[in-house]
Amino acid sequence: MLQALTRDTVIGMPPPRYVALGAAYLAAYVALDWLSFVDPLSAFGITPWNPTTGVSIALVLAFGRSFIPWLFLAPLVADGLLRQFPLPLGAEVSVVLIIGGTYSAAAWFLTREDGPFSGALQLRQDLIWLLGTAAIAAAVAATVCVTLLAMMSIISVDQIGRGILGWWVGDMIGITVMTPFLLFLFAGRTILPHSAELLLPFAVMVGALFLIFGTATTNPSQLFYLLFLPVIWIAVRFGLEAVTGALVVTQVLLITAIQLTGHSGVSITALQTMMLALALTGLIVGALVTEQRNTQRELWLHREALGRASRVGALGALAAAIAHEINQPLAAIGNYARVGRQNLQRDVVDQAAAVRTTEQIIEQVDRAAAVIRWLRDFIGAGSSRFEVVSVPDLVRRAESVCRADLEEHGITFDTIVPRDLPNVCVDRLQIEQVVTNLVKNASEAITASRIADGKIQIEVTDDGQAFIVISVIDNGPGFEPVLLERPISPFTTTKPDGMGLGLSLSRSIIQSHGGRLTLGGNTAGARVSFTLPKVGKEAKSTTT
Repeated sequence: MLQALTRDTVIGMPPPRYVALGAAYLAAYVALDWLSFVDPLSAFGITPWNPTTGVSIALVLAFGRSFIPWLFLAPLVADGLLRQFPLPLGAEVSVVLIIGGTYSAAAWFLTREDGPFSGALQLRQDLIWLLGTAAIAAAVAATVCVTLLAMMSIISVDQIGRGILGWWVGDMIGITVMTPFLLFLFAGRTILPHSAELLLPFAVMVGALFLIFGTATTNPSQLFYLLFLPVIWIAVRFGLEAVTGALVVTQVLLITAIQLTGHSGVSITALQTMMLALALTGLIVGALVTEQRNTQRELWLHREALGRASRVGALGALAAAIAHEINQPLAAIGNYARVGRQNLQRDVVDQAAAVRTTEQIIEQVDRAAAVIRWLRDFIGAGSSRFEVVSVPDLVRRAESVCRADLEEHGITFDTIVPRDLPNVCVDRLQIEQVVTNLVKNASEAITASRIADGKIQIEVTDDGQAFIVISVIDNGPGFEPVLLERPISPFTTTKPDGMGLGLSLSRSIIQSHGGRLTLGGNTAGARVSFTLPKVGKEAKSTTT
């Protein structure tokens, strides 16, 4: 995540970058102030849509308190460039100080080190703190500024109520729509996912606006509730990040529709008040959905951790049983050895007893060796019997083991093996076991994902140097990014009932042969490859 979401000032930010960010903020502020100058009260710009306020709050929350001075400069520059300072100098400076001071205090409050607010907006309480603080700050700024303007006789007394309401609604809608959207954007989060499903709610949104403004109704606000459907739809299906993007699109389309249709009899403040209700509803629903998904993800991670702990516990119990089985023959060997030593220390050695003792020691040694062999065979390594084999024959034998099971599941299986490949010196059984395990993993992933046209392919290539590369490729769901980013380790699995040992054991077998096992692929499928050292084609089969 970007440095942008720190709570304090941007420590160590190079001056050129600081100035560039400030200049970009000023340009955005002036452009948005010009675009949002809709239905103003008098000439100085109390409007029911102030996205500039949301941009100002987002700037400080995202990049630090060092940008607070820009909050005083921006409204002054915008008034000068766009409206040639419509207020008297004293009133202009006073309004700028009130606006800058109020929202600087709000941003300062939200960025406290010990405060409950986080700019990442991961929790529902973050959204509540942001909107609650914004509502209070907007009320203070609107009340103080409008009252000041009335005291200076710049607006009439009967305009105070409308001015405060319009100012508050404009600032609140600006913060509610723009600030969460910009915080996610600055943090590099995905706003609108690449999904065809999004086209439908946006089409509904355009259709709703056409019904609201394109019909002969005299009061478009009566149909405004139609906009709730697409916004809530996006919030429920895609969460908080997506709904912030949807709200920005809705707000822009709403203002555009008002401007294009020229509904002079429409109360834009009333429409923006309903837009504020829509934005608050969408954000709350999106926050609840995102929080629920995060909770489910945490529960899944906890279940995985408990599952790993139980597997470790099961292995601990297995190790204890093995230790018990080995300890028994070791204890017996020690006893028989002490008996044999006592016999040898006598003046007259009992030859028959010595033979019996020796046989009993051998019997216990064989028992301990049998336990160890069983353990080694259980985890799949077995004894190593290296021999020179042809790669096509190696793949063909593994293919014959897997094909029947794959055909039963309706999975297409083929191999690409050049004929003129060098031989390899391997333990045939172990390498066949690795290939079989990788094909089985691919088959289980395809079956679990319910992919109708599942395909698995074994591809063999010569790397042109010292190794043969064997790859198992499928069109399943692929590996999770976290599995591709870290080394293969035991107890790492995506199977609900898996031990997480298959890939780790396969890697150990390949490493014992002098090769390397790697994971690859993407969401369109997985690719597991391993290498085996080549030997000359003229080498004959041997066993070690």
